[in-house]
Amino acid sequence: MPPIPAGVLAPDKWGALCNSDMTVWAGPWGVSFAANITPDNLTDIGARTEDAFIAAMRTGKHLGAGRDILPPMPWINYALFHDSDLKAIFAYLKSPKPIANQASEPIPPPGK
Repeated sequence: MPPIPAGVLAPDKWGALCNSDMTVWAGPWGVSFAANITPDNLTDIGARTEDAFIAAMRTGKHLGAGRDILPPMPWINYALFHDSDLKAIFAYLKSPKPIANQASEPIPPPGK
């Protein structure tokens, strides 16, 4: 990869890089990894409640109360959805076959 020119990713500018399958993203927030969004009870949304999902979409907090939801998840785009729409999304996410796949924890930027 070529070097990024000075000033392109300055503190007042936003930028990100991702791997070829778009499952790892790096930017000013550090490094984030794609979550397992199948309904597996141990590694993602299977054990989550509809209320926790809706809270996460409204607040931008992981599990509705934890750390910030990181890019590239555009949670802010869902924050003003009607409850009925968020409930439909949650039902859809619960519908496929569960796949056990533990995502890596986010890596904060240096110094954070």
